[in-house]
Amino acid sequence: MTSKFKKGCLWGAASGTALICALAASGSAHASGFQVRETSGTLQGSSFAGMSTLSTDASTMFYNPGTVGQYKETSYSVGGTLIMPVAKAKNIEASGGLVTNTQTFNNGSYKDMAQDAFVPNAHAVWKLNDQLNLGVSITSPWGLVTDYEPDFAGRFYGTTSKIQTINIKPVLAYRFDNGLSIGAGPQIQQMDASLARSVPNLAGAGEGNSEVSGDSVDAGWAAGINWEVIDGTKIGLSYNSEIKHELDGKIDFDTAANALGYTDRNATAKVATPESITFGVSQELSSQWTVMADAQWTNWNSIDTLTFNYDGDISPQAGTQSSTSDEYKWGSAWFASLGARYQYDDNWSFTGGVAFDESPIKTEYRNVRLPDSDRYWVSLGAAYKVADWAAVSLGYTHVFANSARVDETDTFLGSYAADYDAHVDIIALQANFKF
Repeated sequence: MTSKFKKGCLWGAASGTALICALAASGSAHASGFQVRETSGTLQGSSFAGMSTLSTDASTMFYNPGTVGQYKETSYSVGGTLIMPVAKAKNIEASGGLVTNTQTFNNGSYKDMAQDAFVPNAHAVWKLNDQLNLGVSITSPWGLVTDYEPDFAGRFYGTTSKIQTINIKPVLAYRFDNGLSIGAGPQIQQMDASLARSVPNLAGAGEGNSEVSGDSVDAGWAAGINWEVIDGTKIGLSYNSEIKHELDGKIDFDTAANALGYTDRNATAKVATPESITFGVSQELSSQWTVMADAQWTNWNSIDTLTFNYDGDISPQAGTQSSTSDEYKWGSAWFASLGARYQYDDNWSFTGGVAFDESPIKTEYRNVRLPDSDRYWVSLGAAYKVADWAAVSLGYTHVFANSARVDETDTFLGSYAADYDAHVDIIALQANFKF
């Protein structure tokens, strides 16, 4: 009874901490699109090579529910990742359009518009019997924060963009006698989103600011298999479904915009986090060396046109304007990683990995909210076994990003063009427990 009580307290504290931190933290997209890949300090050190095959600790369960059946002991894991992106705009050229030609645009360069973030996670796997396991994963897999100053030259296209999610994934997995494990379960996801921009005076000089925001709780599902085909050789395959969110919120205008005739309204919008398929293989070369390779396809075609509908006109000057839309037209994208794990002795293990992260954003649709480009990862990690029942993992990644060109033109709002350079540093810490 005492042991069960301690386990329950440990998981309760871990999951509660993760939820509280997730509510307080801002997601910061550094993977392609607005994906936040950080769910494991263990996998961080290998550039997430092994995400479909490894079951070294509970933190590796998020990407493949099938791995849940491979755990031989009840396991808990709690951790957090510090994401430190840098994104700067240079060679800025901006000019006014029909309704913004009286405004001033500061060309030249722009300091960092990306925001640091702390992203927590918590995971648990309980052994129900010799073949059946139950797992729960709490993560923040989608997020974005970009923030420009009020005098930003592209402010009529966007100033601040925020997306935050909390994802809870319970999984039931069954392990067959031949080493095959099958797992599946629902995903319950909460999303908060807000998009801000400057708005012009449609009848003359002056400008104000707007922010449209909304939140929702919706669900999807996930399933996967993990199979130890022969001793030391594992293959993994998993599917995470699209989750269709129906955001419910409002559009708010500041005092300056209200003076120009803009009116606050209730707002609704539909947005979907994309489906993905992940597959990989891991191979033990010896008692010390394991190599891993994974690939993930993400169907970002779900991000097409984002339309906010309002319960009335937001600006009488524009006639009937009861909705606003932004075109994204994203496509599918691949993430591929290759890594290795070295078991130095009974206590220490080390990992390393590289990855290619393809952007889903087409050049002609790249905008100021997310000037995304293809990325390349280099990672190192270490794990130390503190006791038979406890271990700590530390992972570090540096992400190199290709230069990205943003070129937006609108007859009424004017034009904005710039070149963006970006890189990201990531540090992930994970505490793991087995009983």
